[in-house]
Amino acid sequence: MKRPHVYRHGMRGVLTDDGRFAPGVTSILKRGLPTPEPLARWKYTNPDAAAITTRAATRGTALHGAIESWLQGEAADSTHLSAADIRAVEEFATVFADHQVLGVEEELLVDDGELLYSGSADHWFIPTTDLHCVTGEIIPAGVVVVGDLKTSKAVYESYHAQLAAYAHALSCEHAVVWHFTPSGVRLHWIDLAAGWRVFRAAYTLAHELPALEARAQRTKQTASTALAPR
Repeated sequence: MKRPHVYRHGMRGVLTDDGRFAPGVTSILKRGLPTPEPLARWKYTNPDAAAITTRAATRGTALHGAIESWLQGEAADSTHLSAADIRAVEEFATVFADHQVLGVEEELLVDDGELLYSGSADHWFIPTTDLHCVTGEIIPAGVVVVGDLKTSKAVYESYHAQLAAYAHALSCEHAVVWHFTPSGVRLHWIDLAAGWRVFRAAYTLAHELPALEARAQRTKQTASTALAPR
């Protein structure tokens, strides 16, 4: 059963059966990791940043939808895809070939007494042949791999943390990012060990910051009251 999304403390997530809030992996990372300075500066100085971001998100959603349909053996909707995007979907289909798909858009919920988080993995699979990553690593056939599709300009550090959280939830041994670039689809290896350490740090920050921010706000209000003219 797909759980509806709710929002708490500036994060998006779902509720467990007993009503506890399980924040989403991407929300945890956005809340717990600082925005890279160049990206923050670009958003601040570029008047078209919001429109550019929206267009990129729309394209990414359309590509995800088309590939999700293909992985599930359904006809893909190409309405919002450019000719280059359609070629990219076809290239992914060729590269992915005969790997064994275990799940697509898999809803995740980790609740083990120590960690509580949710998410949605693009797909997880068992490769029938070795996977050769552009970063030089080789993932052997027969292992369980979680994969994610990215249409961003680069494969960013936070992706390692995101995929590590998904891999932990699905008990996957490896993770990869299929990076859709203007020159084709590139397969990137994900460092699960380092990514998991980053995710745990972001998880701690995301859970501790709301209480600290609330305390700071109360302190500010108390100070303002004390300084107010009588």
